[in-house]
Amino acid sequence: MSSTNLIRWGGLAAIIAGILRGVSSFLSSSNPGAAIELFYLLTDIFIIFGMMGLYGFQHQESGLWGFFGFLLAIIGIGIIRTGSISGVNMYPIGALIFVVGLSSFAVGCWIANKLPFWISAFWLLSTLVGCIGYFVPGLNLLFTISGVLFGLGFASAGFKIWSVTSSQL
Repeated sequence: MSSTNLIRWGGLAAIIAGILRGVSSFLSSSNPGAAIELFYLLTDIFIIFGMMGLYGFQHQESGLWGFFGFLLAIIGIGIIRTGSISGVNMYPIGALIFVVGLSSFAVGCWIANKLPFWISAFWLLSTLVGCIGYFVPGLNLLFTISGVLFGLGFASAGFKIWSVTSSQL
C-alpha cells in the first residue's frame, strides 16, 4: 500500500475519531460500563490512527513542533489506556501529556500551513477550555465543549486529508 493511501486512511480514521470524540462528550463517565469503555477504546484507537495520518500528511512541514506533538499525543493516549498502576489513576497524567502533545502538534500544523488555521485554533481552544472545565468545580459544561471542539477540529482535519489525498490517487 502506498504512503498516500495510508495517509488517506489515516484521514478517515481522524474523521471517525472526531465524530466519536464529539459524541463521547455527551456520555456520562461517572459510572462507565463495558459498552462505554469499549466506545472510549475505539475512540482512542481511531485517534491514534488519525494522528498517524495527520502527521504523515504534513510531517516535513510541521518540523519539531509537529514531531514532538505527535509523539507526546500518542504516548498520552497509551498512558490513558493503562488505567491504573499500583492503585494510581493514570488518566490525569496521560490526559496532560496528550493535551501538551496536541497543543504542540497544533503549533506544528499551523507552521505547516497545510490545514486551515482554525483547526489548530480549535485544538488549542479545546485544551484551554477542557483544563478549565476539568479543574474548576461547577464548569463541567466546558469539558463537554472541549470535547466537541476537539472532535470538530479532528474530523475536519481528517476530511481535508481524505479529500486532498483522493485527488492524488
